[in-house]
Amino acid sequence: MVAGCKEEEKTAPGTRVTEDGRVLPEAPLGVVEVLNGSGVKGAANLVARKLQDKGYDVVKVGNAPDKNHQRTLVAVRRPGTAVGERVAATLGVQRLLPYYNENLLVDATVFVGQDYQEILKP
Repeated sequence: MVAGCKEEEKTAPGTRVTEDGRVLPEAPLGVVEVLNGSGVKGAANLVARKLQDKGYDVVKVGNAPDKNHQRTLVAVRRPGTAVGERVAATLGVQRLLPYYNENLLVDATVFVGQDYQEILKP
């Protein structure tokens, strides 16, 4: 290798390599925010990582207004897209709620519940 030249990483067509070395789809499957409603510190980060690994663009990870969600739910934010349904299927979540708010600039919001360990299983 020539000094000063960086060897280009080879990936499959339609994929990209992140700075931390993960291979993801070139175009995200949807734009998602993940909010922790479980009351367990770090639960939203774990769920966000799973969604990122599956090809979603997670633009926000934070806390839900309420910290007493027993079950994880997915809120559909934009009508006419199937992103909410895909997110719910990816996580194995049964609770899908139409809660439209196009001002948020996300396709779906995941409210992480106390069942988060179940949805992290492969």
